Amino acid sequence: MAVPVDTGAITSMVLSPLIWIIVIFFLVFAGLGSLWVRKQKKLCYSCIVVRNTGNGKIDLKTMKAGWFKTNSMLGGLWDYGMEEELRTGGWRCPVDKIQGGSTVDFHEINGKRGLICRRKDDDPKVLVALTKMEIGNDVLLASVASVDLRDAAVNIIKKAEKETRNRTAEIVQWVIMGGVIILALVVIIMSYQFVARAQADSWARLIEAGQIVTGAAPPIVAP
Repeated sequence: MAVPVDTGAITSMVLSPLIWIIVIFFLVFAGLGSLWVRKQKKLCYSCIVVRNTGNGKIDLKTMKAGWFKTNSMLGGLWDYGMEEELRTGGWRCPVDKIQGGSTVDFHEINGKRGLICRRKDDDPKVLVALTKMEIGNDVLLASVASVDLRDAAVNIIKKAEKETRNRTAEIVQWVIMGGVIILALVVIIMSYQFVARAQADSWARLIEAGQIVTGAAPPIVAP
């Protein structure tokens, strides 16, 4: 027996404003989520931002950067336009344009392409990519005390001696293992030859004994 279907209840449910509100909310949420995933995929470069804190000290912040269109909307989730520019971004990082950023500004960060940027002291919103980096305090290496240098040299020598001993022990182990293998092969070959000779000698003696027994037996006379 067929179960009657209440089409009126289904129609009222479909036409219910609450259902449409839920559907619209879901579509909006899915659309914004896809735009957010799209933006995160574009933030594919590591970026180190350098800020001067005074007294010869600096503040380093790590974030992500990527290529985006010049125009954007929906809080930067959707970008459009003809040209592209480098921008920073992240979970808790501000979205800033890297002024004049181009492909020549990339460095190597953890073995991958990345950017090193500098914030302007009087206007932190201005972010500039550092094309070249040089270490200017190499004089610290020359100012290390001689005692420290001697300690460093002793540690290097001890490390080299330890590595040499480890290599020597490893070589000795391989030599001993090779000697054992060669000795085992020699023993096996000698044992095989000894067994072969013993078998050949036994067969010869057995044949000789059979001949002696055959020659010593009396002839059989027919009745």
